[in-house]
Amino acid sequence: MFSLMANCCSWLKRWREPVRKVTLVMVGLDNAGKTATVKGIQGESPEDVAPTVGFSKIDLKQGRFEVTIFDLGGGKRIRGIWKNYYAESYGVIFVVDSSDAERMEETKETMSEVLRHPRISGKPILVLANKQDKEGALAEADVIECLSLEKLVNEHKCLCQIEPCSAVMGYGKKIDKSIKKGLYWLLHIIAQDFDALYERIQKDTTEQKAYEEQEKRERAERVRKIREERYFFLCDFLFPEEKEIV
Repeated sequence: MFSLMANCCSWLKRWREPVRKVTLVMVGLDNAGKTATVKGIQGESPEDVAPTVGFSKIDLKQGRFEVTIFDLGGGKRIRGIWKNYYAESYGVIFVVDSSDAERMEETKETMSEVLRHPRISGKPILVLANKQDKEGALAEADVIECLSLEKLVNEHKCLCQIEPCSAVMGYGKKIDKSIKKGLYWLLHIIAQDFDALYERIQKDTTEQKAYEEQEKRERAERVRKIREERYFFLCDFLFPEEKEIV
């Protein structure tokens, strides 16, 4: 009887918890398996996934969370856009191709750049050591060592969890349990510090919008000046005699 009452109280407490809207960014090098991972989480087959050009967005429900995940392209030319999504992000999912030892140094440098950004430092990060199904894939301990992961997350005060996984081994309810476990961990950590993260995100997004508006105005002013200079140049070229008369 006591156990039944305790279970009912626990269920009632969870039912009364507010639905929280959370945004996550999923990053990593090109070909790490980000899109396959996000497709699997969404319940779609991760097979034959095309590389992400720019970004893709998915929305899903996880318990009392309404989660938006931005799957950001990992090519060198596109990584510059990642920072545009940091302000609204509650946490990071960093996908690593654990079968590609030759790019581990590049992965380490990229992860360091992400974690040192002022709008990411201090936020939780889930590292998915993907492609464990591949022959020669690095084990969890080796990935940690290659990325100097402990040093990186301590330096930037980011709570971190690493999960060895394979995004192509299943999807939906049959998705790799490590991916499901990692996502649960990330949302649990966010829930524990939700109010502080929410306030930080409101501040960061307000500042970013103001910065973007300022950039937009400055860009419009530069365009106006260029057009004005071209106009006067054209006038001087077509009507040089009028300038001489003046």
